[in-house]
Amino acid sequence: MSSAITNVTSYSEVTDATTSYGGQELSRDAFLNLLVVQLQHQDPLDPQKNEEFVAQLAQFSSLEQLTNVNSGLESLYVALASMNNASMTQLLGQEVVAYGDTFYYGGEGDATLHYESETDITSATLTVTDEDGTVVWTEELGELDAGDGEYTWDGSTTTGTTAEEGEYTFSIDATDASGDEVPVQTLVQGTIDGMSFEDGSPTPYVDGIKVELGDIIEVMTSSQEEEEESSS
Repeated sequence: MSSAITNVTSYSEVTDATTSYGGQELSRDAFLNLLVVQLQHQDPLDPQKNEEFVAQLAQFSSLEQLTNVNSGLESLYVALASMNNASMTQLLGQEVVAYGDTFYYGGEGDATLHYESETDITSATLTVTDEDGTVVWTEELGELDAGDGEYTWDGSTTTGTTAEEGEYTFSIDATDASGDEVPVQTLVQGTIDGMSFEDGSPTPYVDGIKVELGDIIEVMTSSQEEEEESSS
């Protein structure tokens, strides 16, 4: 017995129905239009069985439900994204600590560089590079204790001048008493002074430097900042 599709005698009407509703993707309107065309061009001597018609209506009903669910999910996503973006603005002005190795130097004064080590360090070397990857400063730090630490760079360069204003990166190469390499995590600590939504998701800026939201590991309160300042 011929299938339901082969009972459609007007091929042009079917192709017109599908191409007019998006081409390769069969939308619910195209599906319904195709069903109507199929019924209009049945073979009177071999009409479509009720079971086949009911099955196609069930497929249309499923398609309709999936379309509504997809539309609902899109609306929910837009609402959640809007709420998330709005909530992220509350971070503006907050002091944070994040994973990162890039910092801004204003061309004068000091820059405090933060790091973290899980174990004690016997020997360590700090290296500062500019935006072009050129080394501008290195210093032997000697022994360092495990945990959080900081280094104050006064902007000095290996040529005896003061570093120009701009973005810089730093790294610390360290070894323990056995001479094995010790991983040192560089950190960025500062105030969130900007928030970008250009990529569709919130991206904070810490003292003018872009930081991924997922790299933020701590948001400090005023009391925490005061405790750190007093301890230092």
